This record gives sequence, C-alpha cells and structure tokens, in this order.
Amino acid sequence: MAFVDGLTQAEAEELKDAFFLFDKNGDKKISKEELGPVLRSLGQNPTQADIDAMMAEADTDNSGYLSYDEYVNVISKHMTPLDEVKVGLRQAFLVFDRDKSGYMNLTELQEVLCSIGDHMELNEVAMVLKAVDVNGDGKVDVEEFIDFLCDKV
Repeated sequence: MAFVDGLTQAEAEELKDAFFLFDKNGDKKISKEELGPVLRSLGQNPTQADIDAMMAEADTDNSGYLSYDEYVNVISKHMTPLDEVKVGLRQAFLVFDRDKSGYMNLTELQEVLCSIGDHMELNEVAMVLKAVDVNGDGKVDVEEFIDFLCDKV
C-alpha cells in the first residue's frame, strides 16, 4: 500500500479504515457510489460534481474504480488543514468514547474535560454538554464533538 508524504500515521490509519469500511464487497476497490460515503465519513461534504471530479482525477487506470493507492493519493491531495484537524478530533473522540457506543454521555464527557484541564463539577459539565449537544439527545456524538471544537478553531 502506498505511503503518502505529509500524512501522519493517524491520518493514514483513518484513510485506510474508511476505505475498507466502505469497500462493501471486499474487492479492494472503491466505486463512485462508495466514494461519497467514504468522504463523508472523513468529515467532508462533497457534491456529486466533487465526487465525479475526484473519480476522474484519481482513476488513473480508467477502471471505473479507485484502488487503495489511487484513493490515498487523491484524498490526501484534497485534505485541507481543517480536514486534518477533523481527522485528529475523530481519533480523539474514539479514545474518549471508552464504551465504544458512538457517543459520550455526561460521565464520559466529565472524564474528558477533567483529563485535559482542571476538575469540573457535574453541573459545569452539564452546561458544556448542553452547548455541544446540538440535537438535544443528552449525549455528544462524534459530529457534534468535531463541529463544536472546529467552531472554536
């Protein structure tokens, strides 16, 4: 598999994980139909025109599919510094989500906040949760976590 200069180990792992997660039939290729969901899982929001353009740029052998190497080359070229921040935040979220539920509840959020700063009381954490929890379900999912922190960047 290709190594692309400029990608951190975490970014390379994130790209690899996304590729194989969305390679539904296991053929080690990504179709145009699979590319959109892959990009969205990496925090991007491509239009169909963006997807078409990326496929045309990346599909160097004109197979109609992206091999892993073609995929890594095109994705890494199109990653912006904000995308890189989002990849890092997504990795951090996975570490903080101790029970691997896909979200952080009040207790997990308190552990996170206390580990990166001063001790916070539960009522203070509840105020943070309320600010981050956009959909009001009482927990913070990865997108809420990333969006909240990226708004601060």
